[in-house]
Amino acid sequence: MSNENEIILVTGATGKVGRRLTAQLREAGHSVRAVSRSTEIRFDWHDESTWAAAFEGVSAAYLIPPDEPFPAEAVAASAAKAGVRRLVAQSGRRIEVLAEAAGVGPEAVGMYAAQEAVKASGVEWTVLQANNFNQNFSEGDMLEAIRAGELFLPVEDTVEPFIDVEDIAAVAAVVLTEDGHHGRTYELSGPESLTFEAAVEAIAEAAGKAIVFQPVSPEDYAAALRAEQLPEDLVFFLDVMYRVMREGKIGDVADGVVQVLGRKPVAFADWAKRAAAEGAWS
Repeated sequence: MSNENEIILVTGATGKVGRRLTAQLREAGHSVRAVSRSTEIRFDWHDESTWAAAFEGVSAAYLIPPDEPFPAEAVAASAAKAGVRRLVAQSGRRIEVLAEAAGVGPEAVGMYAAQEAVKASGVEWTVLQANNFNQNFSEGDMLEAIRAGELFLPVEDTVEPFIDVEDIAAVAAVVLTEDGHHGRTYELSGPESLTFEAAVEAIAEAAGKAIVFQPVSPEDYAAALRAEQLPEDLVFFLDVMYRVMREGKIGDVADGVVQVLGRKPVAFADWAKRAAAEGAWS
């Protein structure tokens, strides 16, 4: 679909997937408009005055929505009005299951709202539903605990097919620039389901340092989050997310990476070695 004269919009350009997708697209010769609330062309999900300039002249857009509710239908309508021909939304693996467990509709969860909005936009659409990122251990919420040598989570014996965000970005680059993906929802995961203990052991081996995983009860975990003064709605969301994971509802391996890229996703242990070599836990 895209060539060097067409612009591809990437939102969340400073985030884990956004910056890697931007780099991959530019390396392939595509013109990319990478936006966030702090870029020269500013994009704010909650500020309608920023949308038109971001979408102007864009042929395809990758939407990495915020966690909180936002006017998703209005954003998608703005993109369509600007002439965007293809919308790709990043979502969570089986986000509808999480929303149901939380007792809320799509409008209450940013990723869920975005995927439904692109489907109803009237333009070509694709949805990417990804499992938890490998990089949550090296760049995200779990990094501090990993560096401290002990990770506490309410997921004893729970398995998760963690995915390398480089693979998500690679899939996104294809569906943004090649035909044949309209109307598809791809579930994206790594090649194997691991317990969090096994994941931490792989990181410890790669980093050459002692790191342990300690399962805790959901009640103790929620109490610890409250002690850190996290907002109550976030405590509730995390409790529901880990409950869905404990019930095994997103623990199976997905084949979306293979479908789109024709290869297996990166194995967690291989990613951990790469991340350690890049100094993630130094």
